[in-house]
Amino acid sequence: MNLHVNEIKLVDHEVHVFTEEEPMMVQPAGQLLTDSDHFQFVYLLDDGNVYHHLRFVEETWQMMNLYQDKKWFLYGTIELDRFNEEFAMLLDNIEGNHNYGKPFVERVEEVFEL
Repeated sequence: MNLHVNEIKLVDHEVHVFTEEEPMMVQPAGQLLTDSDHFQFVYLLDDGNVYHHLRFVEETWQMMNLYQDKKWFLYGTIELDRFNEEFAMLLDNIEGNHNYGKPFVERVEEVFEL
């Protein structure tokens, strides 16, 4: 299932992420991917049976950039393990790498000032 981030708040030096969909009982999988066709970063969540995709659309990227050094929590309670490390590795890998598609790479480089 796709969960679409529709709100990001800074609360007591933590980033709280909320979705359009109803909250679910999930565990962080500790992995961040890209969906370059749809200009999204995707954090994997596990409910014990299947993975769910927490999707950060392009409109959230400015806040992702601003809060790269903070701890991230889904619904304010589920820590997104390895979010910062995975995000930093992805940005390093995306920079200049047109395997992700030139438009995606150019936009990521622009927003994240790579």
